[in-house]
Amino acid sequence: MGICGLAVGHPADTIKVRKQTFHEMRSIQIAIQTFKYEGIHGFYKGLGFPLLTTGALNALFFGAYGNFIRVLEEFHKKYDPENKDDRKYRRSNIFLAGVCAGIVQVALATPVEIVKIQLQTQTGTWEKHNMKTYLGPVTVFKQIFRARGIRGLYHGSLVTIFRDSFSSGLYVLTYAEFLDILNGPQDILSVLFAGGMAGLISWGSIMPLDVIKSRIQSDDISNREYKGIVDCATKSYKRDGIGVFGRGFVICSLRSFPVNGAIFLGYEWALKKCQTTTTAFST
Repeated sequence: MGICGLAVGHPADTIKVRKQTFHEMRSIQIAIQTFKYEGIHGFYKGLGFPLLTTGALNALFFGAYGNFIRVLEEFHKKYDPENKDDRKYRRSNIFLAGVCAGIVQVALATPVEIVKIQLQTQTGTWEKHNMKTYLGPVTVFKQIFRARGIRGLYHGSLVTIFRDSFSSGLYVLTYAEFLDILNGPQDILSVLFAGGMAGLISWGSIMPLDVIKSRIQSDDISNREYKGIVDCATKSYKRDGIGVFGRGFVICSLRSFPVNGAIFLGYEWALKKCQTTTTAFST
């Protein structure tokens, strides 16, 4: 699931992160400069850790989601045995389970994200504010750990929780609602469309938080510019205006539809395989 998403979307994610953290530049300018000075490799900076951990991250998220939704459904059956408003409960269960799963995944996602973003914002010479000298993800990990310890690897975790909790609830709820409209995961196109819309809507809802998160996690390890969420938001607004909180929306929208369509296609395929295997063992 996660590898499907990474294969489709990492170059666009790199452009998004750079747009959010660099001084005012258009996405097309960033793409041109990246290719000119760094080649194709520049678009895939920071891919290593996400590629290694994507399976664990998606297993953690969807596993937690499945467990939370089962607990919530059992709770409602216990306290409302007549099941008077099943559709209302179903929606609230899906949303709350998604919120909880989003919070759970932050434990693994934050170190991965900070390493990824530090590498994505390393340009070499063409962007003078981002002339870092990391050789790869292991170097970033070691330098952060030496400088800040475990806390350094979880820098930006609070804004990540705010971002991922609400967006994850909206993510799975939107997917479920669109599947209902399309009469379930009947075919590949239905899954791709529902997954794409889930990604589009959930990402669009938290773009200001994503900008703040990118700026906090791309900050200089040894000389922090931002003291926290409010400080980052205030300084960003004073320097770049209200428009800064929408940076990356267009490229993120273009990226999120195919990426999340691919993720849910992988999810539905894996779910069917697991169900087939379970049925085979039980017969």
